[in-house]
Amino acid sequence: MQVSYSAESVLDSTISRNDLRVLLVYPNTRDVAMANLGFQQVYSLLNKIEGVVCDRFAMPVGWKPETQSLNREELRSMDMQMHPLDFDVIAFSISFEPDYLNTVLALKYFGIPLDREERDASFPMITAGGSAIFINPEPLAECMDVLFIGEGEGMAEGFFGLLHENVDRDEFFERAVSIPGIYLPQHYRPRMEQDLQVGISPLEGAPARVVRHWVTQEETLCTHSVLHDEDSTFKDMALMEVTRGCIWACRFCTAGFIYRPPRLPDLNKTYDSMDTLLTGLGKSAQTIGLVGPSVTDHPDLPALARKITKQGKKLSFSSLRMETLTDELVDLILQSGQKTLTVAVDAPSERMRDVINKAATDDFIVEKCRFLTRKGILHLKIYSIIGLPLETEDDIDQFLRLVERVQEGYVDECRKLGRIGQITIGLSPLVPKPGTPFQWHPMESVKSLKKKFARVRKALGKIPHLKMSFGSPNEAYLQTYLSRGDRNTQAFFKTYLNNGHDAKSALKEHPVDEYVYRQYEKNDYLPWDIVDHGYRENFLWEDYQRGLKAAHTPVCDTAICHICGLC
Repeated sequence: MQVSYSAESVLDSTISRNDLRVLLVYPNTRDVAMANLGFQQVYSLLNKIEGVVCDRFAMPVGWKPETQSLNREELRSMDMQMHPLDFDVIAFSISFEPDYLNTVLALKYFGIPLDREERDASFPMITAGGSAIFINPEPLAECMDVLFIGEGEGMAEGFFGLLHENVDRDEFFERAVSIPGIYLPQHYRPRMEQDLQVGISPLEGAPARVVRHWVTQEETLCTHSVLHDEDSTFKDMALMEVTRGCIWACRFCTAGFIYRPPRLPDLNKTYDSMDTLLTGLGKSAQTIGLVGPSVTDHPDLPALARKITKQGKKLSFSSLRMETLTDELVDLILQSGQKTLTVAVDAPSERMRDVINKAATDDFIVEKCRFLTRKGILHLKIYSIIGLPLETEDDIDQFLRLVERVQEGYVDECRKLGRIGQITIGLSPLVPKPGTPFQWHPMESVKSLKKKFARVRKALGKIPHLKMSFGSPNEAYLQTYLSRGDRNTQAFFKTYLNNGHDAKSALKEHPVDEYVYRQYEKNDYLPWDIVDHGYRENFLWEDYQRGLKAAHTPVCDTAICHICGLC
C-alpha cells in the first residue's frame, strides 16, 4: 500500500487486498473536525503504519443532532468515498464528553448496533480514543470493542500493526489485552448495585487497571496540521503543538494531570515539518495556531514567534497565562495582527484562586489588564469558573469588584490611547472532572448557578464597553454526567437514540443526580479508576484536601519535583 496527501487534501491510496482499512471518525461537523489537532495527528499516524490505510469521516457542515438519518452520499468517507461498513475498523477520536451523544448517533447512521454484544465479526471493529476517553472510558465501555487509554504516538503503531497481522478477531483480542494503554471492556465484569457501578473485576489475562500510555521521549513529539484549507472553524490557520501537558496543576483542569509529566516539543522541528508539508501541498497557511494548555511556558516560544512574524504570518494562541506574558510576547502578538487576548483569572476571588491552586491576586490581574491595554490590546476577555468548592456569595461580591476595577483601569488606559474597544466577561460552571483533584466534588446545582449568573448580569449589565457571556448550567449538568458516568450510561444513550435525540428528555428518565451531585468520599469506588495514570496512591486525594484548605501545591517541575510519583 502506498499513501500520500495530494494538493486537494485527499488521501491518494492504492489499497491492496491485505491492507487494514480504518475509518477515523470525529463525532462532530467537518469544520470542527478539521480544527482539531488530535484528529489530524491520529490520521497522520495511522497512514504511516505499514499495511494500514486510514480515511476520515465527520458530520456534514450544518448538521444538527436532531437529524434522524444521513443519506448514502453524506455517509461516504471524505477521501475514498467509501461507506463506513466497508472498513475493517471504525475509530472515533473524542476530545469532549458531549460528543459521546454524536458518537452513538454516528453508529446509528452507519447501521451498526450500539451494544457490543449485538455485533459479530461481520461488522467493523469499533474503537475510540482521545482525551475524553482516558479521562473516563466507562460511559462507552458497553459500546466499544476497544478503548485507547493515553496518547496515540507509539500505542497506535503497536495496536494496528498487531491487528494487521491477525485475521481472527478473538485471537487478536487475547494478544492485545496486554498492550499498555489498550482497554478491552469485554475482558472486565462490572458489579452493579441499584443502577450504580460499584466495582469491576478483570477476567483471566486482563490487568486489574489499564496503564495510561504516554510519550516518554519529548524530542520525538512533532504534532501539527497535515491537512489545511478545507472546511474549518479556523480559517486559513495551520495548527502546531507547543506544549503537551501543563506545569501549573490547576485543580479543575484535566490538562495539568492526565498529560503528566509536561513535555516541551522541539518548536523549530515541528514548525519546519509543518511548513515543508503544507508548502508541498500548495496549502501554506498565513496564520499559525499555537496549541497547548499554556503555550507561553515554552522557553523557545519567543524565538519561534519572531521567526513566524518575520515571514509575514500571523500568530494565534490557544492559551496564555498572565504570569508569562512579557513585553516582547505582547509586541509579537500585536505585530501578527491579533487584537484580542483572554485573561484567565479562573476563579472569582483570591481565596478561590488559592482553592484551585492559582496564585494571582486581584491587584496583579488589574495591573496586567492595564499593561495589555497600554500595549494596544483593545479587546480583553476575562474568564472565570463559578461553582468552585467552598465558594460563597462573598466570592461573587469580590468578583464584581474585580471586574469594576479592571474596567476602570481599562477605560483610563484607553483614554490615554485615544481609542477604546471592549471587555468581555465569560463565566462557566465548574464541571468536576475525573483525573483531577476535584473529581470527588459535586457540581453546584443548576438552580444555584443560574441565580449567581443572574446576579452578575444584573450587577454588571449597565457598565459601558462591557459584554458578558455565560456557560449553560444545563449543558454543564449533562457534561458532568457524561464525565462521571459508568457503564449504566449505555441505557441513557439508548433512551436518547429512541426519543428523537432529545438529551434533556432522556436525562429525566435516568438517575443522573446520583452522578452529578454526588460528593465522593476517599474510599468510594470511582468508575474511572480503571485507568492507572501512574500517580502514587492518594496523590489526587491529598491535593483535593489541600485545595479545601486553600493551600498551594508546587508547579510540576520534572527536574526537582516528585510529589505525584511519576518522575
